[in-house]
Amino acid sequence: MNGRTQSVVLDAKLNKMAFHDKEQKDWIGFDATTSLLRSEFGLGKYAPGVSDKVDISISIEAMKAD
Repeated sequence: MNGRTQSVVLDAKLNKMAFHDKEQKDWIGFDATTSLLRSEFGLGKYAPGVSDKVDISISIEAMKAD
């Protein structure tokens, strides 16, 4: 963000892992969340009037590659 890279830890939850009848492949679905502080990326202007914390949610559904 803002030209900076930083490692984060994702809190991941497996939703389902199963065989997809229509696609005839194994599929998996999960959600992951994390939070960042804008100020750690040089974007803290106007904090705390504008929240410094940014919550990120990721939802993925994927099939097994051939």
